[in-house]
Amino acid sequence: MNKRGIALMMVISAIMLISMIVLEFVYGTTVNYRIAVNEKERLQAYYMGLSSLNLMKVELKMDKQFKSLISSSPMAQNIPLDLSQPLCQQFPFSTALIRAFFIGGEVPLMGGGKGQEKNEEGEAKESESKDVQGTMFQREAAEDFLSFNGDFDGSCANEESKINFNFFATLDPAQAALSGANSYDTYKTMLVDFLKQNKFKKLFSKPEDIDEIVKNIADWVDKNDVRNELNNVSQGAEEAIYKERNAPRPKNAKFLSLDELHLVEGVDDTWFLPLEDMFTVYGDSKINICQASDDVKWAVIVSYVGQIQNLPAINMQDPEVKKKLLDSIQFSCTGTSPQTGRIAQDLNTVLGATGGGPSFSDMISTESRYYSLKLTGQVGDTVVNIKTVLDTKDADPKKWKMLYYKVY
Repeated sequence: MNKRGIALMMVISAIMLISMIVLEFVYGTTVNYRIAVNEKERLQAYYMGLSSLNLMKVELKMDKQFKSLISSSPMAQNIPLDLSQPLCQQFPFSTALIRAFFIGGEVPLMGGGKGQEKNEEGEAKESESKDVQGTMFQREAAEDFLSFNGDFDGSCANEESKINFNFFATLDPAQAALSGANSYDTYKTMLVDFLKQNKFKKLFSKPEDIDEIVKNIADWVDKNDVRNELNNVSQGAEEAIYKERNAPRPKNAKFLSLDELHLVEGVDDTWFLPLEDMFTVYGDSKINICQASDDVKWAVIVSYVGQIQNLPAINMQDPEVKKKLLDSIQFSCTGTSPQTGRIAQDLNTVLGATGGGPSFSDMISTESRYYSLKLTGQVGDTVVNIKTVLDTKDADPKKWKMLYYKVY
């Protein structure tokens, strides 16, 4: 190869080397840019979620003020509507929905779209003009409120409307009962019956394992360190079923959060995640029956019926019976502040119960103190989720305690 050819090869090699360096620099710069953009969007999405949190607090405060105002009215108990549900549950907040509703197209005002056609042409045109003006005002207000990049939404749930695992920490497994099962066994039985409902059957590979799972949950938080069977029977040490050397052991104290349930033998996401929204570790044993799901309501009713003495024959498997009992509770929950005594009385009337055993009012409440909030912020393709639990006992939202906070 002559000198000219060698020089040409050197030039080509230099160009290739420079091209590789430039490509590597461009690739590295692009990656770093995308990382920076993603981090920026994630931070923005996080603050979007916090915006949703603040709006949820406003809704909860307004809900308390509204119910306090209405309940002071003499007509409060005669309102034929269930007003016990919190505003943040009836009206979950979503900026994406507001954008679609107000900005995505024309929104007719209540009372008619473009107005009814009239014989006189002037009336029809006047009606249409007013509706367009109203729509434009709503759209401009929505655009002004939503003049930011991204979206957020939030929803809430009353934790006292759920089955509380921490109730086992307050009960004595060896407590003597004058008749029937003690409170510890009764609560275990209620939880077992709840999980064994036909609609949850596919969540468990072996439905017969449900009894063991419930027993393990109760043993994790109850006062003693032995495995408690029904009827005051104990069998071995609680920690014996945790074979791995470094596995956590039952702590015989309350769960700090639902996340801790995953430490218990037999608790896995296959069945726990689909049912997670029906469980809690906040509040006490009494369930806010008016805000509970029908599945939780039914579990409480079945547990109550199992403790009643001298109850007329009733088929709890009959769908019509189930509907009557659930409807009784729903009807009793009308008004702003339903009374547990009335709910219990109405249920006993449907059951034909004449007394004996516990009172249904001792198992339920209508209080609303602990709320879990699910919040989402989104910017571009980046989504940040926040879950928190608030203790809203104090009238001042600034003094509400945050019992749980998780960003994911």
